Amino acid sequence: MDEALKQLGIQVDITRSMLTVALVLTRILTVVTLAPFLGGKQAPPEVKMGIGMAFTIIIFPLVGRFQVGPIPVDPLNFFLMVIKEAFVGFLLGFVAAEVFYAVEMAGKIVDLVRGTNQVQLMVPQLGERSSAFGDLNYQLMLVIFLFLGGHHVFIAALFESFRVVPLDQYPPFTAGLWPLVEMFARLSADIFTIGVTLAAPVAIASLITELSFGLLNRVAPQINAYFMAMPAKVYAGSVMFLVALPMFMRILIDHTGESTVLVRKVLLLLQ
Repeated sequence: MDEALKQLGIQVDITRSMLTVALVLTRILTVVTLAPFLGGKQAPPEVKMGIGMAFTIIIFPLVGRFQVGPIPVDPLNFFLMVIKEAFVGFLLGFVAAEVFYAVEMAGKIVDLVRGTNQVQLMVPQLGERSSAFGDLNYQLMLVIFLFLGGHHVFIAALFESFRVVPLDQYPPFTAGLWPLVEMFARLSADIFTIGVTLAAPVAIASLITELSFGLLNRVAPQINAYFMAMPAKVYAGSVMFLVALPMFMRILIDHTGESTVLVRKVLLLLQ
């Protein structure tokens, strides 16, 4: 192939070009697999590969400007480069998906305290079964995220990452590795914090309902308060969710803004 191109007057190193495409595609496909608004885990492989190739075609002419040297062709160094690309893609994809996992956890907690945790639905973006409120929260978060243009920020950060960490270089971590580790430990903890915060109003309403029926059972033991409390908790939790929906959406909007700030912080920590 190289000889044929040379005869046509085209000077192209086919081997290094293919290796460059492979590295770019590795970083992009990792983000596409993790980020729900780009595909997620449940998107068909053909769709994810198509999205990855589309981004690769767009960014391929630009990555060469940021490279200092050629892409290594020996197997060991190229394998390490692939691991590096997957690592950078994982960092960006995890920040993008963090708030989605948090709201999905909040929905599971809501259904647990309401006593309807056995009602499960398939969430296409997660690729797994989830609770009814978990599915609702996830889809609501996806709509809010897209409406606020959060996907634009993350796609721009993905393209910017090729300038921050060129294909032929490893992240320098000038600020040290510990700030990055600490940041992602905090993000993992925030998943639980956000989930519990969003589920708190419904959990409180369910607790008050159960306590009320418990007191009623003490006053009138002949009443089967346990079975009467089950539908009451379901209705009370649903009503409280609707009442707290404006607060719920405000929290989601705030965390969407925070996630767009965090993705820029990740790029700074990689420099």
